[in-house]
Amino acid sequence: MSILSIFHKNQENLFSFGATVCRALSRFLLVFLASLLLSKYEFGIFNIFISIYFFARLFSENSLNLPFIKFAADGENDPALVNFQVILLKILYVVLVSSVILIFSDFIVEYSGLERKKLLYLLPFMLLALTAYMFVGQVLVAQLKMRHLFIYELINGVVFVLFLGIAYLLATGFSTENLLILFSLAMGCSALVGLFLFQRLIEVVTRISKELLWKIIHYSKFTVLSGISSLVILKADVLMLGYFRTPQEVGIYGMALFVNEAVNVVFDSVLRVCLPKASALAGDTDVAGIKLLFRQSVKNIYIGIIPIIVVIAVAAPATINLIYKGKYEDSIVLIYLFLASSLVKPIGYVAGVILGATGNIRLDNRNCWLSALLNVVCNYLLIPRFGVMGAAIASTLSFTSLTLLHYISVRKTVFCEKKIDRHAKNVFHS
Repeated sequence: MSILSIFHKNQENLFSFGATVCRALSRFLLVFLASLLLSKYEFGIFNIFISIYFFARLFSENSLNLPFIKFAADGENDPALVNFQVILLKILYVVLVSSVILIFSDFIVEYSGLERKKLLYLLPFMLLALTAYMFVGQVLVAQLKMRHLFIYELINGVVFVLFLGIAYLLATGFSTENLLILFSLAMGCSALVGLFLFQRLIEVVTRISKELLWKIIHYSKFTVLSGISSLVILKADVLMLGYFRTPQEVGIYGMALFVNEAVNVVFDSVLRVCLPKASALAGDTDVAGIKLLFRQSVKNIYIGIIPIIVVIAVAAPATINLIYKGKYEDSIVLIYLFLASSLVKPIGYVAGVILGATGNIRLDNRNCWLSALLNVVCNYLLIPRFGVMGAAIASTLSFTSLTLLHYISVRKTVFCEKKIDRHAKNVFHS
């Protein structure tokens, strides 16, 4: 088989991977500059804020991601009508989440270890820029326009680098605040460029459909609940470290998470293709196709992450010492633990996406909450005694439990032809 034929056969996955790499490089550059230019203490503050930001974007943005793509790709709804309902909800969710954050800002600062309330004033602008930026990408994903998505994410990376260059020439130095402002400006400008470049693909029917609006809201409630639990698994350790320990230790932990981001690129790229395909197959009640998609997606993730894990395992100690001059030497053990836990995740991640795409969002929600509760309990017991190592162990245990729960659920529910047929016919009245 020629290289050209291999490319044509796998171009969706390849362009999805390229888009994910471009998006990850923007995040990588942001976190790398923060780790390099800020003190370990300030880098800890940066990581605490990023964790709060992820919780905020869950309610304002991530809650709509799965229902947006699902309803736009399932063949049962007019995508142009779906687009308008989602635009309305995105604006509403950003306003509500921003209001709650500002009202409870004193409480958040006190119990997260953030220390600076003025950082929270940036969140509404960041969320608004994010939701505009994500809208264009979600439209492209729903249509499986992965080549266009790759171009879009590449543009965002170039714009961010351009803004950093201008800031370097004009500013006297970088702080947490101006790094976050530059990152948000890049997202907002990229959204405008994307709306112009891909306007023929972004159709909007300016009409409110109460039935469709309610369906999206109803589904987003479950994705919010599932997303909260997922973020508890991913970010509770950072916030609990901020509460129980010092920002310096959060900085150490943040460095290990940062290095592990290279592995997450593969997860994001494969799952981005898996979601709309699973939604379409569920609409056709194609159980055999979903099983094949599950196996192929898991296989693609392992093919992608194993070389990355090997490279990081070999190169991380020397690279970290070379770049940071021993500043983050105490994060190396954590890096190896996170790399090992990455080998457990693929089956659970793919199973979770398929549960959501096939209408089994309640099962996904249940599984995530069980693992989230385990995560919180383990963090509470282990962090005061073992610090960053306790947080890493708690995270590994929760990911392992989530993988087991998701895999058992997808086998019992989705891979059973009668049950998937029932879910496909009536997703919202189960």
